[in-house]
Amino acid sequence: SKNTKIETLKDLINNPQILQALYQDPNFTNASVQANVITGTVTDAITQQPLIGVSVVVKGTNKGTSTNNTGQFTITAEKGATIVFSYVGYASKEIVVGATNTIQVQLTPVDAQLDQVVVVGYGSQRKKDLTGAVSVVTAADIADRPIVDAGEALQGKAAGVQVVSNSGKPGAGLSIRIRGSSSISAGNDPLYVVDGIPMTDISSFSPSDIESISVLKDAASASIYGTRAANGVVVITTKKGVAGKSKIEFSTYYGTTSPTKMLSVLNAKQYQAYANEQKGATVVTDSMVNANNVNWPKEIFQDGTQQNYQLSISGGNDKSTHYISLNYTDQKGMIKPATYNRLTGRVNLTTKASSWLTIISSTVLSRSKSNDVTDNQSVARGGVVLSALETPFIIPKFNANGTIGFNPLTGWENPYGAILGRYNKSTADRLLTNLGADVKLLKGLVFESRFGIDYGNYTSTYFLDPFLTIYGRQTGGQQSRTRTYNLTWLSEQTLHYNKNWGKHHFSALAGWTAQNSHTEQTTISGSFLKPEYRLLPWDQAYLRDSIKQPGTTGIDEWALISYLGRINYDFDGKYLFQANIRSDNSSKFAPGNRTAVFPSFSAGWRLSREAFMENVRAVNDLKLRVAWGQNGNQEGIGSYSYLPLSSINPVTGAVTPVSIAPASLTWETTSQTDVGVDASFLNGRISFTGDFYVKKTKNVLVNYPLPSQAGFATAPLNAATMQNIGEEFLISTKNVVKGNWRWNSDFNISFNQNKILNIGEGVTFLNAFGGVYARGNAIALAQGYGLGEFYGYVAQGVDPNTGHELYLTKDGKATDNPAPTDRRILGSALPTFIYGLNNTVSFKNFTLTVFIQGSQGNKIFNAGRLEAEAMVNSANQSSAVLRRWQKPGDITDIPGVSTNATINNSLISTRFLEDGSYLRVKTITLSYDIPAKVLNHIGLSRASVYVSGNNLLTLTKYKGFDPEVNSYGNPGNSNDNRNISLGLDNGAYPQAKMFLFGLNVALK
Repeated sequence: SKNTKIETLKDLINNPQILQALYQDPNFTNASVQANVITGTVTDAITQQPLIGVSVVVKGTNKGTSTNNTGQFTITAEKGATIVFSYVGYASKEIVVGATNTIQVQLTPVDAQLDQVVVVGYGSQRKKDLTGAVSVVTAADIADRPIVDAGEALQGKAAGVQVVSNSGKPGAGLSIRIRGSSSISAGNDPLYVVDGIPMTDISSFSPSDIESISVLKDAASASIYGTRAANGVVVITTKKGVAGKSKIEFSTYYGTTSPTKMLSVLNAKQYQAYANEQKGATVVTDSMVNANNVNWPKEIFQDGTQQNYQLSISGGNDKSTHYISLNYTDQKGMIKPATYNRLTGRVNLTTKASSWLTIISSTVLSRSKSNDVTDNQSVARGGVVLSALETPFIIPKFNANGTIGFNPLTGWENPYGAILGRYNKSTADRLLTNLGADVKLLKGLVFESRFGIDYGNYTSTYFLDPFLTIYGRQTGGQQSRTRTYNLTWLSEQTLHYNKNWGKHHFSALAGWTAQNSHTEQTTISGSFLKPEYRLLPWDQAYLRDSIKQPGTTGIDEWALISYLGRINYDFDGKYLFQANIRSDNSSKFAPGNRTAVFPSFSAGWRLSREAFMENVRAVNDLKLRVAWGQNGNQEGIGSYSYLPLSSINPVTGAVTPVSIAPASLTWETTSQTDVGVDASFLNGRISFTGDFYVKKTKNVLVNYPLPSQAGFATAPLNAATMQNIGEEFLISTKNVVKGNWRWNSDFNISFNQNKILNIGEGVTFLNAFGGVYARGNAIALAQGYGLGEFYGYVAQGVDPNTGHELYLTKDGKATDNPAPTDRRILGSALPTFIYGLNNTVSFKNFTLTVFIQGSQGNKIFNAGRLEAEAMVNSANQSSAVLRRWQKPGDITDIPGVSTNATINNSLISTRFLEDGSYLRVKTITLSYDIPAKVLNHIGLSRASVYVSGNNLLTLTKYKGFDPEVNSYGNPGNSNDNRNISLGLDNGAYPQAKMFLFGLNVALK
């Protein structure tokens, strides 16, 4: 009845009136009686502080939640059910629901780094069981950072990995080197493996979808990928769904960008004095100075923007899980019209179809668009950046007839010629899908089948206005369109076996893989467009009144068939051993030379498990590692490089040889020995990893110079030998764990010495790299030195009597007219060491992260400064020329004006070779976790806001825009220039500093 008092479940059972009323209620079920609402708090067993974000799941169901900002949780569970509490860095705990509905849970900290599962080639291992050199970057390392390309996450975070931006332009790529460079004329970029699919480009993916990145640095770790692994392997695993209540998460940030530094140039009045002195006459009058005063650097450089939006839904049950995401990234550059945007969608599914069959699928679809702006990246002269520095302030933006203003003394246009007078737009569509099945055949024996497709469709369009620019009017305008599509498929079939008996643990892998890549590219172009057609869409303008060049089509195809195997054995976690082998058959090489076998061996000894270490309580883990292995390199080698190619005239039928190639062409082979140590102290408060390696590459491909009678300048030969020797160190510390305070630090530093042991028979020196306009080549390839060696004259200062720059001769004298034989090796573009330091300090709901990254010991040739201080024409100059020599007796470091246009005062020399070392505050982020009592009112389970600064401070002696330069790093350049022409600054689009605001939320 209404007044019946019920105090216990027994009272309910013994009261038939109440039971009858409940069963007649349509909303009543048995579960309503049996279910309990369980509440509680999860704390650290040592500090007693609440733990935020602990996973709370009812075992065997999809019921799950997580603790809030005060460590509290609420979940519904039946009596007798088991609740599992798990948290990164802590031992998991299981609690059976009993009579009480309130649970107080304490989790014990463990050394999470040791128990961390690391994804390696064709499998995973606990980090503490690794016998190779592997660096790991997690999703937490990427969070709250304005990363567009996933490769940026490795900069300063992974020991032994050098990451250099090709440019500061939106969507610009990266050059990544793992333990130095190993090739001269082939590829030096690592192999990327995303969810099991090997590839060379990861720019299409959203970094927010990444769960972890494993960098396989030594041959023992990477040899399972054989002929594509000599430059290291970056294994990327994307996020998957987790059984439990579905989670809806949203994150966004918005920021503004500006140059890290601006360079000072002459104003209108200063330019007038310089130009009249250079020409020896009054060519710039007062009226010209008064008519225009356009500060071109400020006119061209503007504030850019960067924004990102990520929405994801994940969850599932014990039968299936899902992770679905949508991401949009947009960048507007500091120089118009440079833009980049990307839309990415991802669906990752896992279905346990039966007790013996699991089906896995991963699909990502992306579209990116970019509008490029011409800079001096990879070109000897020209582009908007150098134009902004060299256009005098007296030059108007536009002439009276609407054309772009130009300098009548040089015939050069102002920067709007590169901004408004042309465009270079591109669109990239990419679909990548991977479908797999895991079949449990017997106890411990699993068959895994994977089939993946990587499809890309790329379009680039170039247009030169036939009216606005001088060159456009001379040529009648130009336009071209290139369309490329690529289809790569991969089939992998592997068997995995695991067996444990007593203290013995054994696992084995055997497999077969096949991969095929087909690419087709078509280009059409035209010129002599009528000005009235310039505003039409590209297709219409092309079809109108233009002279069309014959279209060209290229087809490229290669295939790779491989067999692989691996065994792992450890005894009691004390003695560890691994062996890998892979046999590759590549179509890129001549028949009879296509097959190679790449073995590796590694072993580990965990001293901390030995009896003599039992009483050393400060040491939690101590392991020694040793590894040796071989890898190959076919990346960057053409599909038909082993064939002599000819061209056929479609009109006359004449056949003309265009290249020659040796039938002996084969892959480069890298052998690497690694000795390492892993250690953990004071219950995980301090962890340390150190490695020493020797990496030697034979059969290095080099474009070998040929005698003139051969009819060709060079031919690709496997002739050179290269070596890298280095050390890597990583130390992580938990400096403060007290009350509400936490302070963690991670520091890594890497040393690498690159040396060319041999170029080829009879060749010890080549100087055909790093071109500088009208000055020749700034970089040489020399036996006994490393890649990126600068070659030129040693500057001796300015002669106070003549104002001429003096140079050191080979006889030790000073002259203003040096001979080519006076040139010598000047310094290296390769750093002595690179480093990264990350500090994270948290107090209650606030977290401050400061990430510092740097490079030390490398040189940069400032070709942009050479142009801006040459004083050989009427281009505007750097403000540095205000202290130029002007009369006999002047003591200065800047020579006098060259009235006869001689370039002897600005030769390739140590005058423009600068220290490229830098220390950069890469990221500072302050975040705040919104309290649970606030979240409960707005329907959120988690929310945080943050402010961040990127590239806020750079300490360097370099005089250019930014010390992170890589003018020849663009993939459009030849491998020779990409690999050898390092550290050359031709005035590339500079890096940006950024201020941003971000938000992360999760719905209940």
